[in-house]
Amino acid sequence: MEVKTLREVIICTACLKPKEITLVKLEECLEGVQSHVFPVEEATTDTLWKVAVRYFNVLTQFAEQGLIETQDKSADGEEVINLHDLAHYITAIDYVRQFTLHLYLPKELRGLSKYEAQMMVMVEEPERVRRLSHCVAQFRRLFDKKMLALHPRLEDCVVDFIAACYNLSNASLIEDHKLPTFPKERIFHSLLVIKGSPGLPLALAQLLHSDLLRLTGEPGGFPVLCRTLLTVGASNENTPAWHKSEVIAKIVCSKGHTKKFYRQVLVDCFEFYHWAVQTGTEEALVYAATCIECLKRFYQLPAAYRELHERIETHFFADFRMLAAPREIVTGCIVAERLKLVSNLLVCNMAFIGSTLTSLPSSLLVPYLHLFLKLYSMLPNALEEHLYLQNMIVFCLNNRSKVELQQIVNALLMGRSDGEIGRYILHPRMAIKHTENDTSYNLQIGPSANDGDTETDNLLPVLVTVLKASDRNLLIYDTFLILLTELMTGVWTDESIRENQLLDDVEREGALCSRFYQKYVLIQSLMDLISHRHFHTQLYDSPGEILQVLTTFLTKVIDGPDEANASGGHDSAETLEIVLSIFQEFLQRTRNRQEVDGILKLLERYKRTGACSDAMKTQINLLCSKTTFAGDGECETACQNALSLCSDQQPYCKVYGTTLLLKLLQERDPETLTQRHKILILALTNLRNEESYAFLNSVRLLVALCSVLEAEVVDALVKEYQNENNEVDYRLKIGEATVKTVETLGAFAVRYRDTLLNCFLAGTRHTVDEFRASSLSNVGSMCRILSYQVHNFFYEAFTTIQSIVTTDGYLPARRAAILVLSQLLEGIDGLMDFQEYLLLIYRFLKHVIATDRDDVTKLQAAVALDHLKAKTKDFLQINPDELERRMLVKVSAGLSPAQHDTGGGSGSEEKKV
Repeated sequence: MEVKTLREVIICTACLKPKEITLVKLEECLEGVQSHVFPVEEATTDTLWKVAVRYFNVLTQFAEQGLIETQDKSADGEEVINLHDLAHYITAIDYVRQFTLHLYLPKELRGLSKYEAQMMVMVEEPERVRRLSHCVAQFRRLFDKKMLALHPRLEDCVVDFIAACYNLSNASLIEDHKLPTFPKERIFHSLLVIKGSPGLPLALAQLLHSDLLRLTGEPGGFPVLCRTLLTVGASNENTPAWHKSEVIAKIVCSKGHTKKFYRQVLVDCFEFYHWAVQTGTEEALVYAATCIECLKRFYQLPAAYRELHERIETHFFADFRMLAAPREIVTGCIVAERLKLVSNLLVCNMAFIGSTLTSLPSSLLVPYLHLFLKLYSMLPNALEEHLYLQNMIVFCLNNRSKVELQQIVNALLMGRSDGEIGRYILHPRMAIKHTENDTSYNLQIGPSANDGDTETDNLLPVLVTVLKASDRNLLIYDTFLILLTELMTGVWTDESIRENQLLDDVEREGALCSRFYQKYVLIQSLMDLISHRHFHTQLYDSPGEILQVLTTFLTKVIDGPDEANASGGHDSAETLEIVLSIFQEFLQRTRNRQEVDGILKLLERYKRTGACSDAMKTQINLLCSKTTFAGDGECETACQNALSLCSDQQPYCKVYGTTLLLKLLQERDPETLTQRHKILILALTNLRNEESYAFLNSVRLLVALCSVLEAEVVDALVKEYQNENNEVDYRLKIGEATVKTVETLGAFAVRYRDTLLNCFLAGTRHTVDEFRASSLSNVGSMCRILSYQVHNFFYEAFTTIQSIVTTDGYLPARRAAILVLSQLLEGIDGLMDFQEYLLLIYRFLKHVIATDRDDVTKLQAAVALDHLKAKTKDFLQINPDELERRMLVKVSAGLSPAQHDTGGGSGSEEKKV
């Protein structure tokens, strides 16, 4: 038949309205081809079937001859589809489907697709099967054309075709790939529609279920299943999306599938989840929730499915494990870029937010808490990564039992790992490197640290910051209670360290410093939490548990003095003093409760014992007095008013409060002296203030505290200066405050000489240029304050200065280094005692004068060389009497004690000589 005739039949059929699809109208459309002899002439009197056979021939011939036109006649000519013909052709196919394929389906499968033709047929079962087979064969020829198999308007044709195929075969069509190349989404949709047909035979339903699982287990099958099930019946408001997600999870996560199925579904689930999270639309988030539901059920499978559990953990946390154990530890090696880190955090954040019913198990986060807290402290506050990390940390802690939470908090306080807690920590050489854009950075391997001081990596203050930024008051309350219990019952005595025979003097000293820093962090954390305003509501609404803990502790200290003295009574008294300082305001606000009366009576009893110091008696008198709070919340005592002002956010209030505290410290106010630990923590906190006047007043307050808390002030300043978690600007302020404090101590600062010089000499190796220059300046200031009595550090200081002047590219640091060397040569006494180093110093100064390009550096080197020459000249031109006196002193120092006896003849003779 000619293409023109075929086209006329198709256009005529496509122009029919749905209600006009009758046998008479169809025969009228076929008038143009009535004279043609068709390849298959049916010997039957059924006119409808004859019309159907002729339409099949028209459709197949037009698909071969007229649907695709060749643009040019050459062999390589481009094939072009006539879109106008394609539209009519698709409509004609759908109409033919209604009076052919659809009519010969069994009754239970006829309601699956749209049917608008005004026809029906009654035939015997063998004849129905024969005709249905012929229809399936003809439609298969049409669907061999990819353009028809993929066309969205033929969805009903595909449903009827697949239903007919299953009705005829009664065997799997997916396993042997017996279906045309339909899109996987369409096959899924068709199978689900067929499976949902009422009255479906059980055998066919099981076969469809099996084929659906086979499709799901193929690459890309899981996303198609999700899209299909979440789309089918989307208009049904009675079926929420979470219920459909549970259905999908039950399908893919039930027991009994093959390992290949589980692995492929897991891979598809990961990819689909990543796509949904990155897309971020409302529809995509529904898909993401479905993926999380499936992963959660995978993780709930028993131990026999441990491989799936490990795959899930590896997928979410493999990149974070790289931060804990990088493959390369070469300095400058980039471990993670910001875009990659943000993507990983976003993916994990979506999986671990919300309720426990819609998230992965929070226990997965426990091994990474230390790493997340360290990242939180390193990254800038303004970035979105902070929020992601905060959400995961709070979600994990909020779902822990009290015992687990206590283990986590104690592990953070002590800086140790406990089983899964602290299993992964950020590599100690991991550093953040900002690029030209302040919002972009890389995590890379930094230079190796020369010291093993890891105690400054205490992450408890970071946890406190995270909790204060959240709105989980119950979690804050539980954490506060754990810290309070640890302060009261923890082993903080120094005797346990001193009595350890396995430690040498250096190790014992280091352990004592570490113990002090942990206790300082513990006290600071308690002060930060109890001063958090959002925590006040929870604290004052239900103070019973806190008061019970306080009562138990006081009873143990007061009623068991012998046991307390045996195990460290001084430490118990000191802990009691700190606890009362922390809870002074709390006890005064809740003094109308019966439990508080019991606490006050216990304190009165303790005041009458011999273990109570005068300072403690003063503090107890203040607590047991009738001091109350005014209606506006201000304290009636001068100390409480000053502390309240210092805690205010306004700089002028901080300054005024600091001035009041300085005055109270000068007047030796008893209450202020008892609050000295709280004042120390408050002063260190206010040093972070950007207002210079507030900062300078905080320095004055630290200086004033040295009169009552000397060692603690110096140790706290040194620890804050060495803490790499602090910002550089804040550490520079700490350095300035340390110098001012040591100037106040004057000659008494010699007892802290080793700690201070080691601290600042370590700072001269910092990567930040300004920090190195500041550390060198602080070294010079320390030497000047100590009257240059730094002989033990002379050679170390010289090698540090030599290294900086030789290799440092920062000019102010080189100038500062050579200036410090000049001051040392000028001020140190007994310079000639270092004769083995003087030649090295001389050659170094001559080399700097000859080779350095900076005139100021050369000038300082020349001045240092003059000081060296002057000291050498004075030594060589010594008075003979003075030389004889020095020789006699050295000879006398070398004699044995017996030879110093005036009765010994040899000793007397030597003295005469």
